[in-house]
Amino acid sequence: MAYRNEAYDFSLFEEHVDNTAPVLDPKVQEQPRHNVVELPEQPKQPGQRPRRQPKPKRGLLRRAVAALSFAAIFATGISAVQSEVQLTELTEEINQTQNMLAEAESLEVQLSMQAAQKMTDAQVEEYAVQQLGMSKMTSSQVTYLHVAQQDKGTVVQDIEGASPLEQLWAKIRSWLAR
Repeated sequence: MAYRNEAYDFSLFEEHVDNTAPVLDPKVQEQPRHNVVELPEQPKQPGQRPRRQPKPKRGLLRRAVAALSFAAIFATGISAVQSEVQLTELTEEINQTQNMLAEAESLEVQLSMQAAQKMTDAQVEEYAVQQLGMSKMTSSQVTYLHVAQQDKGTVVQDIEGASPLEQLWAKIRSWLAR
């Protein structure tokens, strides 16, 4: 590659003539169009802007319906995603709670078994006799009391400093208590 011209393919940059394009019939091109109406140009006055023709508003209703439809579809999609997220969170919470319940039940069974092994009736009785010095009850430890008189209670209350209504009520109560 001694020369720079040999390194590049300049054929890419040459104008390319397409001879395969169809040739249009000149008679077809010369036919006048019947549905084209030409409007006369209005003379422009200095300082006045040309009036614009108002655009028809037929697309406004379509745009409003399209916007409302899009909003409804978007809201439905968002609510579906939110429901799925809540469902996933609740399912995870239920699974965690079930795992915690299973662990607590297992621990309860273990502790119940340990307590049952440590505290039998024989072990409690042995501890009471040896450590606390207790013994079973004998007939010499029983004392019977005979009450011959009826129990009588006396209520002591300062009536002199009370109101006449309270004094009357205290008298009635004392008559009923006898």
